[in-house]
Amino acid sequence: MFTLYHYHLCPSSRFVRLLLNEYRIEYVTQLENYWKPQDEFLLINPAGHLPVLVDSTNFPIIGSNACMEYIKDLDLKPNIFSSDYRNKAEIYRLYHWFDTLFKKEVLDPIIYEKVFSRVVENIIPNSENIRNAMQNLSFHIKYFEYLLKDKDFLITETISSCDLLAAANFSILDYLGLLDLGDSLIFKEWYLKIKSRPSFKSLLKDHIVGLNPHENYKYLDL
Repeated sequence: MFTLYHYHLCPSSRFVRLLLNEYRIEYVTQLENYWKPQDEFLLINPAGHLPVLVDSTNFPIIGSNACMEYIKDLDLKPNIFSSDYRNKAEIYRLYHWFDTLFKKEVLDPIIYEKVFSRVVENIIPNSENIRNAMQNLSFHIKYFEYLLKDKDFLITETISSCDLLAAANFSILDYLGLLDLGDSLIFKEWYLKIKSRPSFKSLLKDHIVGLNPHENYKYLDL
């Protein structure tokens, strides 16, 4: 049995949960507040970041990239990691997109203002920072509409790990009620395909004390 140390609104944690769920790998979760990690967790990962997957031999696999490579090496079916070097190059490009640009321009300011400032620091969120992040989100959605223009999924006509990573990021905004897709039909159809997968069910049950999910989060329509 695996143990996954995670936080509900950590996109990397959500990505690893989706991978484990896709392959029906049994695991239990251990919730960690990333801003105040427990001493026990710091013994496992002194850097304090999430996620950490502890395997059946009690070996810690630290960070989403290491967790992904571990699951990939299990060589389970179906293969959602792609063996074509062109597709792999595009997958890793988009991994980097989310880990850097999307995180900096959208998720970090929104999570700070909507979650950290209220739950941890008990201060009033800065509405201007939220507004700027939402403008950035509009740009990112338009770009992903472009990527999806001629395909059912981001990389090929079948789902890849990149789709799960992207959906893990967007699902945080969905939880907070900030994923207003408006007229983005292509993007909306893609997101709902991922959200409707069995692997997503456990994410839809997430509930943070003091920060309830948006009323539409549990629904498979937007």
